[in-house]
Amino acid sequence: MVQYFAGTGVGERYDQYRPKAHQVLFQIMQRHMPAERFGSAVDVACGTGDSTVPLLDIAQEVIGIDSSDEMLGMARKRGLSVRKADYTELPDQGRFDLISTCMAFHWFDAAKALAAYKAASNPGAIWVIYNFAFEGHSTSEQFNHWLRNEYFKRYPSPPRNRYKDMTLAGDQALSLLAREEGWLPITFTLESLIGYLTTQSNIEEAVRKGRLLDSIAAELSEDLSHIDLTGTFKYAYSYEILQYAGR
Repeated sequence: MVQYFAGTGVGERYDQYRPKAHQVLFQIMQRHMPAERFGSAVDVACGTGDSTVPLLDIAQEVIGIDSSDEMLGMARKRGLSVRKADYTELPDQGRFDLISTCMAFHWFDAAKALAAYKAASNPGAIWVIYNFAFEGHSTSEQFNHWLRNEYFKRYPSPPRNRYKDMTLAGDQALSLLAREEGWLPITFTLESLIGYLTTQSNIEEAVRKGRLLDSIAAELSEDLSHIDLTGTFKYAYSYEILQYAGR
């Protein structure tokens, strides 16, 4: 599978333009997690560290892993403890009480991920798997029409697994503690919206096939400059919180 979010400059764009919604969502998800502080936690596919930061409040030791040097460079600038590794390279001595994964599990081979997560989990470990999705403007039908009928047709999402089809909760070693969907209100300026869109794998795929990022950004600016962006956008979330029974 193609590795996205690894090219030169993507780490800085990702850090600058991706909505910082992880902390807010963790406050929601913590209602379904143990009240006591976790001993050790790992953030799988930590990226620039946005998904790692919330773990610092709930675990004594936190490490992030990612396969992109670009992303890890940004995370290290933030003072986070991270190392280069993919989801199959988790330590196998069974030392984590919490494994968290944001916006990445749908890129994984489910069977390999399950085996790696289990091998790296202490008995009773909590797994938090969550995703964000851009669902358009909360009130502007003009923008939503553009998103559905122009943007996604021009820049379709590259192939990936559907997390909803992976059915992790059906594994006998896992129990489902919580599952929820919703959305958070976020705001964008024209510049930040274009910046956000250029962090999506849709645009990454177009660049990989030969389009110039500056050309894409100019095209998006021309389209969106005619649309009123006032108000809030929907940043949808979905999550599952699972508990691993142990060996």
